[in-house]
Amino acid sequence: MKNTPAEEAAALPGRLEERAPGRWELYSKSAESWERVSTPEGSRLAWRREEGWAARAWEDDGPRFAAATSPGELLAALADARRFAPETEPPPTWPNGAAEPASATPAERPPELFDELGRALTDATNGACTLSRLAVRRGTLVERVRNAGGLDVGQTRSELDGVATAIARRGERASEVRIAFRSFEGPDIPALARRLGDAATLPLAEPAAPPSRGEWLLDPVVGAALLAGIAPIFTSERPPRWIARGALAAPDTGVADDATPDALFDGEGVPSRRVLLVEEGQLVGGLRDLRAAQRRGLPSTGHGVRPSYRTPPAAGPRRIFFETKTPRTPAELLASVKRGVYASALISPPRIDVVEDRFEIEFAGIAVLAGRARAPVPAARVAGRLSELLRRIQALSTDLQFFPLPFAAGAPTILIEPASFD
Repeated sequence: MKNTPAEEAAALPGRLEERAPGRWELYSKSAESWERVSTPEGSRLAWRREEGWAARAWEDDGPRFAAATSPGELLAALADARRFAPETEPPPTWPNGAAEPASATPAERPPELFDELGRALTDATNGACTLSRLAVRRGTLVERVRNAGGLDVGQTRSELDGVATAIARRGERASEVRIAFRSFEGPDIPALARRLGDAATLPLAEPAAPPSRGEWLLDPVVGAALLAGIAPIFTSERPPRWIARGALAAPDTGVADDATPDALFDGEGVPSRRVLLVEEGQLVGGLRDLRAAQRRGLPSTGHGVRPSYRTPPAAGPRRIFFETKTPRTPAELLASVKRGVYASALISPPRIDVVEDRFEIEFAGIAVLAGRARAPVPAARVAGRLSELLRRIQALSTDLQFFPLPFAAGAPTILIEPASFD
């Protein structure tokens, strides 16, 4: 008689122990979501459910990985994995501990936000920009991690995310932008409308050259994209050569990663915790999963990330952000700009090479003179050495915001000086 899915799931730990005694890990997830896609013509709802299983087993002195959509398929996938020779590598030191199993709660339908966001966008741009499409998804995720060290933990997470699309027109020219957002309760509608409006309308403004040199004020979304671009520094086992004696950024700049508001543990069952990466401009920490920790003889920092159950966990940011011990208000930073540019929206993703110490950021924004906005800047570019950019950070503000890039990256308004604009 064929076993039921529940019986196959219950048998998995024992089967893994037979294959790799004391050297296995089992991950499972169950996700459910509702998505509402709205346009001016109406909206539609779609329901999705996904189940995923993944296992790592250290056989023949190396890890083998397999993933499937059911426990039975996972055992077959592990058998297939034996055809490939693994790299020689000892198993990590497994975390242990147990907790009450996480329970699934049905996903709620996402709210109707199209009309509210559409009105806010029209108001923010004086009718120059309209909302053309809004996809909002609300889902719940149940995860469980078990291993040969006796670990058995689970957690349930719920969040709301989506993508808003807006179109701006000026004469015969048009601009379309898409902006992703993520939250636990719901998006900040006024802030999202401003981001959409700036990203869509600024590139259509009458050409105005930025000053050739001056202060550079970064909107939180631009600062977060910059931080996401330099994030590989914090997972590298050897920092780039240009980080001499740990000096990474200006003395008043800090960076931390703290996923505790979002999840109890990472994709390997290691408890989430705050990790300080940059303190007073000095590189003081890194992000490690179990395998990176094993190689370096250090404990995991709780940053084994699983973008999908179909891939093995790897070290990566989970909720990374800029911080400072002496924040200033956005109004104070704006008032301090004598002659410069406020970067409001990215034209394209930042191009950052942490190894070669280079960066290039193209953006749309607003020229600032004596602390006041003067004229739109449809397009500007700043490029140069990444090391110089980070060490020219003069101040960080109080308005920390997070963005999905694709991991959560956060930044406040940032003042950089001096900068050269093209």
